[in-house]
Amino acid sequence: MALTDIDLVNLDTKPFFKTQVRNLIQILYSVYPDINVYLFVADREGSFTLQDLPSNNDHVFDSIPSEVPAIVELQAAEVFSSSYIRNQENAAIFSHDPDEWSKQSILSPLGEPGDLVGFLLTILPDAMTPEKINLEVFDNIAATLGANSVTSNLLEKYKGRSDHLSVMLEVNTHLNIAATKTDFLFEISRFGKYFLQFDRAVLVLHPENTPEYFMIDSIEGEETGLQQGMSYPVFNSLVSRAIITGQYFIYKKSHEPQPEGIYRTGDFQEYPYSQVIGFPLAKIKNGPGLLVLESRDEYPAKQSEIGIFEMISQSLGAALTRFSLYERLNNYATIDTLTHLYNLRALKQRFEEELARAGRYQNSLVVLFLDLDKFKLVNDTYGHLMGDFVLREISQIIRDSIRTSDIPGRYGGEEFVVIMVNTDAEACMASARRICDAVREHQFEMNEISLDSKVSIGLSEFPRDGETMQDLIQSADAAMYTAKRRGGDQVVKYEKGMVPKSRA
Repeated sequence: MALTDIDLVNLDTKPFFKTQVRNLIQILYSVYPDINVYLFVADREGSFTLQDLPSNNDHVFDSIPSEVPAIVELQAAEVFSSSYIRNQENAAIFSHDPDEWSKQSILSPLGEPGDLVGFLLTILPDAMTPEKINLEVFDNIAATLGANSVTSNLLEKYKGRSDHLSVMLEVNTHLNIAATKTDFLFEISRFGKYFLQFDRAVLVLHPENTPEYFMIDSIEGEETGLQQGMSYPVFNSLVSRAIITGQYFIYKKSHEPQPEGIYRTGDFQEYPYSQVIGFPLAKIKNGPGLLVLESRDEYPAKQSEIGIFEMISQSLGAALTRFSLYERLNNYATIDTLTHLYNLRALKQRFEEELARAGRYQNSLVVLFLDLDKFKLVNDTYGHLMGDFVLREISQIIRDSIRTSDIPGRYGGEEFVVIMVNTDAEACMASARRICDAVREHQFEMNEISLDSKVSIGLSEFPRDGETMQDLIQSADAAMYTAKRRGGDQVVKYEKGMVPKSRA
């Protein structure tokens, strides 16, 4: 079936957006399993209507008026960020069951300051205090929902136009579900030539942390004159001007006067392309970057075609925001916030994957189970801040002592697990002893406090010491406990008859 055979004018784009919203909220649930999340979107009457994404226990009203004090504060805010609401004052306004709420809940705004398009309402369980919550997770979810909404609205905006614009809708739908920046550039190059002739597409990014520079992020086509990862100062060039103003530009070599530069001052003199069109990823000053289309020959560009690529570049900008936020949110869901190693849930998932692979290809796999010696004494003597510092330092020592292919994770408290793939117990003893030595020799210094620490490590091997994750961890745990009974600060390989502490 050809693209033009699809009835794009009647295409319902809402399911794409709904699926993305479900996925985002599912990430939120994976980080905080016991919460309840509700999405409210502004309606034409000025109120906020509950969306059926996802379905939850029926706690809240279907419609919330904009006069609710917490929402009035959001609408007046100069910077959008998640905030707590005191349920004693607000619960009855949001819910017909306010007694079931905990003391505080979270409101996360969608949109931009001055343009509140909706919000997430998160009801916390009674046992969850603000100290256990990272509001940045909720900010990222809300920002990603906002980015997805931009793309969805652009798709709706261009429905029902002429036939070739309908084809462009299909292109933009492909872009909306593309998995990576490379996918985006490939789709743009593949479909975009239906409207504008060009030989190379370049994605230019303008990072927030280095606003005085822009970077060549991706190139679809030959790399003549450019290189992926190259940076240029935002100064005296057409690309710089488009970033600063948020407006597109068209350069034709035959036109006078010549610009000061395309990417950098003076480069137009040796520039291999005769025509360049740059489209900002967002129509704002000092925005996130550009989509640059370059042609060896000059071609006329209709205003309608320019409008199409302005739409695509904005969709690309929204998607890049989405990719970045997804990556950050995925880290929240898989990475332990204190040690930056895998958390327990992600560690178990990776363990099962590697175990299945080892079984399929009949490879060995080794598990290290690490426990800090007398760590309770550190917390009791110096406090939990010092204890957290020691755990972070230990985590870095573990990372520095193993291979990049190995999988380190925090098992709980002061316990760590390392999954070492495609190796055997004898080969891993050296890595384990290296960790022991490094911990013993490290000086843990914070706030003029200095202390020593030691670690006991147990080692088990697949399939010799177990064929399931539970058996292998139990065997490694038993070996680690044997190391502690022998005085700690050593590595012990599992042998039959060793038992973990729980059965000692």
